[in-house]
Amino acid sequence: MLANVENGSVVTLETECRICAGKNRRVVSGVGRGSKPLTTVICTGCGLVHSHPIPTKEELDRFYTVDYRKAYKSTYEPKLKHTYRYAPGAYQRVAEIARHASPEQTRFLDIGSGSGEFLYMARKAGFKVTGIEPNTGYADYTRRVLGLPVQNCTYETAALDPDGYDIINLNHVLEHLPDPLASLRVINSLLRESGLLSVAVPDIQHTNHAPWTRFHFAHIYNFNHETLKAMLLKAGFEIIPEGSASTTFLARKVSEHFSDAPMEMPENYETLWADLHATSTIGHVASKKGIGRFLNKCYRYPKEYLLAVSHGNAPKILDRVFARMNRTAPVRAGTDPRS
Repeated sequence: MLANVENGSVVTLETECRICAGKNRRVVSGVGRGSKPLTTVICTGCGLVHSHPIPTKEELDRFYTVDYRKAYKSTYEPKLKHTYRYAPGAYQRVAEIARHASPEQTRFLDIGSGSGEFLYMARKAGFKVTGIEPNTGYADYTRRVLGLPVQNCTYETAALDPDGYDIINLNHVLEHLPDPLASLRVINSLLRESGLLSVAVPDIQHTNHAPWTRFHFAHIYNFNHETLKAMLLKAGFEIIPEGSASTTFLARKVSEHFSDAPMEMPENYETLWADLHATSTIGHVASKKGIGRFLNKCYRYPKEYLLAVSHGNAPKILDRVFARMNRTAPVRAGTDPRS
């Protein structure tokens, strides 16, 4: 950590930024969720936000294998209310992917498959799916309860198809990786020619989290639209505009050759720094955003629990959501739905 360095101070690190190659960082925060010490910095050359220091591979492997889900969701395996909450979004994203995939693009890999909603919806849409999930409880759940082919490991140690994949999904995964640009370039190599990458991360610029819960150990990197887009471009992808917004992107592989030319975006840094400090802790609590988030939880959480329990189990929830949404927005718009 950057000991005895005040928030707002500019420091020079030994490592270059993966986007702009700059070494200057400004300290955003010294505290993470749960009031735990966590130094977060922002690159003054482009606005990329990350923890400092970056956790080691050993620390991350231990954390994600056992501790992450319990720390983040207070559970060893998914709860029904989580399946109910995430199912509609998973369907919408799979439908978006399907609209841009050719009929021959069927091999679907979900890295960080979590509680399995994406994989389940993709399989019902007709894709040939496989998943990778490092957390033991969640990987076991998705195999046992949802019947999905999920490997309990990281993508570095997984048994991957040597013929590659047509589609790879990274849903709230990239922010957890110690070198997201290197990971995106590996993913590029796993995709077949013109393969699709679906990636979503939290948008640090538009988060509803309070200042004291904004940063935490699990999220090593924090992106906004411009920094995530820059990483995708540097990893050999082009953005599919109509399939992308904020920090949810659909991209197509266009090159296996990568450029390390710096992409300087000082205006993005200035804008993001101002946004991150626009609201104080007290201001957030008293704001419409803070009060609205609290009231929304009070209404939504009991509703989700009751509706989820009424369905009985996770497969029934997912099947019903798929059937309901497929009637109004078929998963293969303009062609025969593969369900």
